[in-house]
Amino acid sequence: MHGTPLLEVRDLTTVFETPKGPLRAVDGVSFTVDRGKSHGIVGESGSGKSVLVRTIMNLLPQNASVTPESRVYFAGRDIGTMTPEEKQHLWGPRISMIFQDPMTALNPVRKIGAQIADPQRYHLRRKKQVAWENAADLLAQVGISDPRRRLDQYPHELSGGMRQRVMIAIAIGCEPDLLIADEPTTALDVTVQRQILDLLSTLQRDRDMGMILITHDLGVVARHTVDVAVMYAGQFVESAPTRVLFRDMRHRYTSALFRSTPRVGADPHSRLFSIAGRPPDLLSPPVGCRFAPRCEHALSACARPPLYQSVSGTHQLACHNPHTGGPADHERR
Repeated sequence: MHGTPLLEVRDLTTVFETPKGPLRAVDGVSFTVDRGKSHGIVGESGSGKSVLVRTIMNLLPQNASVTPESRVYFAGRDIGTMTPEEKQHLWGPRISMIFQDPMTALNPVRKIGAQIADPQRYHLRRKKQVAWENAADLLAQVGISDPRRRLDQYPHELSGGMRQRVMIAIAIGCEPDLLIADEPTTALDVTVQRQILDLLSTLQRDRDMGMILITHDLGVVARHTVDVAVMYAGQFVESAPTRVLFRDMRHRYTSALFRSTPRVGADPHSRLFSIAGRPPDLLSPPVGCRFAPRCEHALSACARPPLYQSVSGTHQLACHNPHTGGPADHERR
């Protein structure tokens, strides 16, 4: 897609001040998201995925800050130069987010209807009756039965899957241009996970929204995204169009994630592959490649930081000893 990206992140670095010193939870990340396209960010827990999108949404705690060179542009405008009033009308009507745990994200003492309708009344200046009618329509769109009755219920009266659907209804209620879904199926059973993810993909296509989908599951990325970036220890280590990545994954961490994914039809008694070791301490990360201490294929060159650079077209990589065999090789190991 040509022209200005819907979202452009340049050299984003998020630093937490801790009693033991500064911790770079996100370290020099750059990527773009175009209107109508879905962008996946995948990695283990603790890799920095949630901090990255919370930085974009300006939802950081007081002990966190971004470095001066960090830039986030939305529709060509630098968010960092916007006034507080401009930002108020950015979050919600232009950029919206679905959080991991709807039970903590939803207000437990307010009815579902009010939580869906109030953002519309504030941002879109809709009258109360119109906003509540629209709230019922949104609940129907996200697959909740008897939506008018649900408007008068509280979050604790709904199942986990229904609460997640309510979160989606709130997120899309102001018709945002960009939807950020931060592991939206956490703690849901497999059937409900599939329904929620299919629903998000349908809404994203029908509304021509850009979407960032945060997950640790490569299978989710394969089914629901157009582009994908693999994140490890606060940095992107590989990114490409999703089809390209699954056909030709190069980084050793990406291939290790792929190998650790359970396979349908595999011997139920076979042992699952697991990545040895633990992610590095970001208070004192390795000087060179951050994955090298856990990598079966590390070289002496891995003591130096690898450059994150293009290897072919839109395929970017940071690895001194990349894999070149494609997914089939990984499965045979």
